[in-house]
Amino acid sequence: MTKYIIRRVLQAIPLLFLISFLAFWIYSIIPNTPFRAELALNPNATEEDIRRLEEKYGFNKPFPVRYVEWLGNILRGDFGRSYFTKRPVFEMIFERLPNTLLLASSAFLISLCVGIPLGIYSALNRNTVSDNIIRSVTVFFTALPAWAIGLILIIVLGGQLRWFPQGGMYTIGKEADLLNRLHHLALPALVAGIDGCVGYIRLMRSQTLEVLRQDYVRTAYAKGLGRSAVIWRHVLRNSIIPVWTSFGGLLAALVSGAAIFETIFSWPGIGRLVLDSALKLDYPVVLATTMVGAVLILIGYLIVDIGYAWLDPRVRLE
Repeated sequence: MTKYIIRRVLQAIPLLFLISFLAFWIYSIIPNTPFRAELALNPNATEEDIRRLEEKYGFNKPFPVRYVEWLGNILRGDFGRSYFTKRPVFEMIFERLPNTLLLASSAFLISLCVGIPLGIYSALNRNTVSDNIIRSVTVFFTALPAWAIGLILIIVLGGQLRWFPQGGMYTIGKEADLLNRLHHLALPALVAGIDGCVGYIRLMRSQTLEVLRQDYVRTAYAKGLGRSAVIWRHVLRNSIIPVWTSFGGLLAALVSGAAIFETIFSWPGIGRLVLDSALKLDYPVVLATTMVGAVLILIGYLIVDIGYAWLDPRVRLE
């Protein structure tokens, strides 16, 4: 197992280099620089001012030189400074990262705790009224975009019923109140978790139905095992193996979709930081957050692969 983890980490290194190159290249071909965009609003700015700032931050250098300098700084742990706040990017990211991980992990737990049991229940009660209701609700939420669900819940649960705060991470003056933070977390975590939950219901239902048709399940019933024993010993474990492989995809979706949920709910995470920085062409922040997001997603897929081997001993990671 240790060799497998080391090999996967080594395999991820070229991938991270490729991601860094593509990200840097994409932002380098944007014709406008952040200073031209910013100074265009300042009537007192001159062309000489813009050229001076672009030269200061290396925009006049060739692309390969800029990329190598930026990558060298990243490898030394220097993520640079924001063009606008002048703060170290490392400090800005790790100030916001715990908030994003809290929201993503909460949404992930909601997806698992609701999606998997409902998917199994739906399969075991196939074509009943409850199965049809679950399937109809699943189709409804599949067709409705996550941002629309978020806005509807903000208006209904936050605005009309006042059950939840409409945004933010805590009420001003109650930063240390854990219950207040959980109250603010509930609505964004629910909205972020609905998408994954719907996917797991459909996937778990189809996988459970497939396993129920297998010969070893019929053999278990023929040997006299009760329904509960068959489900727990034979159906559940074999049904969840394909579902486990999708966990990496859900983690990637939560990290990459953080900008949407954090913007809708004014959640101070790195997703919102990326969006704000991208609109201002604050390249050091955007590039660094892109790399941090890529590392998180690769770690998620590594955990999924290890868990897959644990669930199915036939898989040999070595």
